[in-house]
Amino acid sequence: MDEHGVAHTLLVQASAYGSDHRFLLAAVGEHPARFSAIGLIDPQEPGSTELAASLIAAGCLGFRVNLALDLGIAERQTEAETWRQLAALGVPICLRSTPSHQEHVKRIVARHPDTQFVVDHLGLPEPGSGNEAVERFRELARFDNCLLKLAGVWRASAVGPPFEDAWPILSAALELFGSSRLVWGSDYPAVHPDDGYPAAIAAMQALPFLNGDDLARVMADTARAVWNLPDQIPRL
Repeated sequence: MDEHGVAHTLLVQASAYGSDHRFLLAAVGEHPARFSAIGLIDPQEPGSTELAASLIAAGCLGFRVNLALDLGIAERQTEAETWRQLAALGVPICLRSTPSHQEHVKRIVARHPDTQFVVDHLGLPEPGSGNEAVERFRELARFDNCLLKLAGVWRASAVGPPFEDAWPILSAALELFGSSRLVWGSDYPAVHPDDGYPAAIAAMQALPFLNGDDLARVMADTARAVWNLPDQIPRL
């Protein structure tokens, strides 16, 4: 982080650890000035509301829901009664979704207009599917409470850094959402296998249409506002 000018990091619970947040909370507890935590919740699981509340009490600033690749399970997650209780906790909710989950995401976001939702990883578009991704962005951008995370850009690219073939979808995201509803994420450790964490930062800095205040918002200020991070954390 120091090497790349990153002052503060939001750590998202790794999917492999499921509901066991001990490692995440220990890391944040050891470095509270540098790390904040986002937990992981499955709304269809028994006790998910209690888990979410306990995570917030332990210091998590929000949580993520991974929509299942099995669309039958994803449907049950979407229709779970616990969403009302989760939304009532008053924290942002990240959604890890694929293009197949678009209708699920729209239903969730529409039902809870007072909750901020962040769609992770650009919604995981495939390389070469830019037009379809832009149409999904267009649908989601109509919801004022929906934000988009610019993470894992390399997955949407068929070339190396700075992933210029993905620039059209990033430009569309900026046009449709505005920089105040875009947040950058490194997706570390799931970064480009050859160029790693530095490439994730450099890819944003290379965008010819993202500079000045827009770049500052995407890289730091939007996240600061959404997750109520301390003002004293400097910009990147």
